[in-house]
Amino acid sequence: MLDLNQGQLKRLTAVHGWSAVVLGLLLYAVILTGVVAVFAGEIGRWSVGTVRERDPLAGTPGATVASLAAQVDPAFLHEGGLWSGEGGDLLVFFNDHKLNPETGVEGDFGTMFRAEAATGRVLERHDGFIWEDRAAWETSALRQFLVDLHVQLYLPSPWGLIVTGILGLMMMAAVISGVLMHRHLIRDLFVAERPGRRLVSVRDRHVLAGSWGIPFAFVLAFTGSFFSLAGAVSFPIVAATAFGGDQEAMVEVLYEPPVAEDATPRAPADLDATLADSRMRTPGEVTYVGLSHYGRADARVFVWHDPAEGGLQYVTNVYDGATGAFLERQAPLGTAPSLGGTLYGLMAPLHFGHFAGLLSKAVWGALGVAMCYVVLTGYQLWLKRRGDDPQWQAFGRAVQVTGYGLPLAMLASAYGFFLSRPAGDAFWWTPASFLAGAVLAVLVALAVPDAARQARAYRRIMGAACLGLPVLRLATGGMDWAEAVLAGQHDVLTVDVLFIIAGGWLWLHGRGLGLRLAVRRAPAE
Repeated sequence: MLDLNQGQLKRLTAVHGWSAVVLGLLLYAVILTGVVAVFAGEIGRWSVGTVRERDPLAGTPGATVASLAAQVDPAFLHEGGLWSGEGGDLLVFFNDHKLNPETGVEGDFGTMFRAEAATGRVLERHDGFIWEDRAAWETSALRQFLVDLHVQLYLPSPWGLIVTGILGLMMMAAVISGVLMHRHLIRDLFVAERPGRRLVSVRDRHVLAGSWGIPFAFVLAFTGSFFSLAGAVSFPIVAATAFGGDQEAMVEVLYEPPVAEDATPRAPADLDATLADSRMRTPGEVTYVGLSHYGRADARVFVWHDPAEGGLQYVTNVYDGATGAFLERQAPLGTAPSLGGTLYGLMAPLHFGHFAGLLSKAVWGALGVAMCYVVLTGYQLWLKRRGDDPQWQAFGRAVQVTGYGLPLAMLASAYGFFLSRPAGDAFWWTPASFLAGAVLAVLVALAVPDAARQARAYRRIMGAACLGLPVLRLATGGMDWAEAVLAGQHDVLTVDVLFIIAGGWLWLHGRGLGLRLAVRRAPAE
């Protein structure tokens, strides 16, 4: 690594430490919620837990879409889309763009249908600014809350995105300064065991976890800050400066191939045949179908596919919506293939880790947990250097409350979701229960001031909460394991078993393994 003198190393250490101290707790929150968000699809299907014979987009939704299109205002046929809900229903949205008087921002205004995939029977219909009403398009309030918590810390837009974008940049700074501080990076990848078959200090464990996580941390920070700041800052600036504030025009230039306008009414092509042709051309599973100018001569159909096995990028096939003819494979960004477009297309799979299915998600989840450990042990090292200063002692207790309180609050949000699902408003009770879990974490800290006993109390409470979740899910109408296995709903069984394992470990075997982050007198390690 770089040969830094003592003064340079001291300044770099200060930058590395103070940047983490100032925003580290928020960074910990973003990383931990990101670990959960990696498995958002699995959590959504587990929480909804309904029989899903087959993916609606794997069937023949064409007749259903045509029937629903005839039931909406013709102006809403300007744009549309269809996708699968967690419960196995088909979601179909037709919309135009309209200024939202409440937000002052142009939004999608139209009609959302939830329909049975097999019969096309309409289960729900919602009209208006659909994205402002989560219950109109999201089946699992728990999934949506956890994703919102990660993406923007449940803060109002665009401030939440700006905060998470800044945290991503801060994480990049911590990674770069950490690399420069490493005098023996390769050696630190293989920290040897000390006598007694254990690593000797918190610093060893911090260095080991940080060294292995450096590439992942940089990729996660870069892609995360890109997504947050692009949506909240960069794209709005581009729209304002280059397109006179017309975001729809910007989207057409950046993402949609140019189409000569022709409003002549034309019968739509067979959507089922279009989907079948797209599957023949692209092996990845169909995840979304976009519709443009449905029922017109200039109609287009966009078929999105998951990355194929061994691939990293989503694939979008474009079809003529009137004739059904294949037109092109759409570039990730712009109207023609480019290096920038390819790099842009890699952002999502590298950030969310879903390019190789459950295997890559598991790796991303494990690395995310390691990064949480790096943040917390970094605090532990920082606090030990500050001795018995009362202010740092108080800060250490706050760190411990946050470290244990955040996962406890997320477990509480799951309890709120399941308890309210039969008759209450799950979209209100889920975040409210998260707040209640956070209050419980603070009360535990006040009731048990000793750091070691406090950590044991947190682990016991979380262990009991994990063990109780599968029981509560079943008691509030969720499918049992036999039904899940017979219906092929493996997420239900898998998530339940993982909660039972985690709960048992926390309750029975976690007593002496937790972090004690409050400052205490201790012999130097």
